[in-house]
Amino acid sequence: MKFRVGAILAGAAMMVAAASPTYAQGVTVGAKVGVNFADLSAEGDDDPDEANFDMGNKIGFVAGGFVEVPFAPQFAFAPEVLFTQKGAKGDLDFDGDEYTASLNVTQVQVPLLFKANFSGGSVRPFVVVGPAFGFTAKADSKLKFNGEDFDEEDIKDDVESVEFSLVFGGGVRFGNATVEARYDLGLNDLDKQELVEGKTRTFSILFGFSFGN
Repeated sequence: MKFRVGAILAGAAMMVAAASPTYAQGVTVGAKVGVNFADLSAEGDDDPDEANFDMGNKIGFVAGGFVEVPFAPQFAFAPEVLFTQKGAKGDLDFDGDEYTASLNVTQVQVPLLFKANFSGGSVRPFVVVGPAFGFTAKADSKLKFNGEDFDEEDIKDDVESVEFSLVFGGGVRFGNATVEARYDLGLNDLDKQELVEGKTRTFSILFGFSFGN
């Protein structure tokens, strides 16, 4: 997994840098940390007994690093490597008993983002968009009954090893610091068992700091 992530990131950055050597002199690197609000859209097969459902938000952690390679005035290629927690959480009250089910998927994600920076004073807005590849590192399901842990299962073998998603968002830069909001829309079904078509949807708030220009 480490080799695949490194190859994708290094290869993409080298291509952009080679295509625009003048702007590549302004390369910056940095780190990001933030919080995910993740859920899962799951749709059953044609079987009428299969219910379509949306689980609620599950709060997770996201952190990692990025490289920003300018290739034109106000435009840059900004690949990242992130440790990110996705999944979903749902509650059910049945005959006075409370059940809480959660799905937890931990990924090493590589977003390949294109960034547009807008001119401004001390506060400079920007937008980002691009594809992302999420490599599943861990996946489990947990069930609580009346607030107590009831069951936990490792389901990594039942989850696709790679998720493809579309990332878009925007934020503002204050000097070398940034505040950003983004949406990560999962594009492929993560359920290997084909019981449901499960796709992730994740809203993130990120705080970053860059070292360089």
